[in-house]
Amino acid sequence: MPRLTEETARLRREEIMAATLRAASDKGLAHTSIADISAEAGLSVGSIYSHFSGRAQIMAAIAAEVIPTKVAELLGKSDHARTPAEIVAFVCGRTDTGPLPRRILLQLWSEATTDPELHAIYRSSVSALTAACRAAVTPWALEAGRPVDAVTRGIVTFIQAHTLRSALGEDLTTEQLLTEARAAFGDAPLTV
Repeated sequence: MPRLTEETARLRREEIMAATLRAASDKGLAHTSIADISAEAGLSVGSIYSHFSGRAQIMAAIAAEVIPTKVAELLGKSDHARTPAEIVAFVCGRTDTGPLPRRILLQLWSEATTDPELHAIYRSSVSALTAACRAAVTPWALEAGRPVDAVTRGIVTFIQAHTLRSALGEDLTTEQLLTEARAAFGDAPLTV
C-alpha cells in the first residue's frame, strides 16, 4: 500500500477532525466513538488510528487549529484601543457555525473535568485566550486606569459564561451582549 504524502496526510487529518465534529454534533462528544467517527468520515477505524491515538487526540488537534486562528484574529490591528465590550463582542458575537461550535466546546469542557488529556487542552485553550485578551485590552486598561489582570480575568470569565449560556440555548443578540458587557466593565459606548 502506498504511503500518504505529507499533504494527503494533512488533508486526511482535517477530514477526520471535521467528521468528529459532525458525529459529535449528532450524538454528543461523550457518546461519539472512534467507530462513529470512522463511519462519518467513510474511513476504516485503522485509518483513523493511523492518524490519531484516539478521540482526545482528535479534539486536541481541533483545538490546536482553532485557538491560534482566533488568537491571531483577536490580536489583529485595530485603529483604536479595544474596550472590554468590544473584545467580548468580537469573541462571542460570532455565529455558532465555526469550526468548534459552542455546544461541542461546552461538552469538551465537561469531559475535561474527568479526562486529564482533555483538561490539558482546556487549560491550554484558556491560557491562549487569556493571553490574547490581555494583549488586546492592555492599551484600553492603561488609558482608563484599570488593572489589566483584573479586566482580563473579567473578559475571559464573561466569554466563558456567554459560551455556556449560548450552548444551552439562551439566545442573546449582539446588542444584548454588548449592553451586558458595557454594564459589567463600565465601557464607554462603541464608536463605529
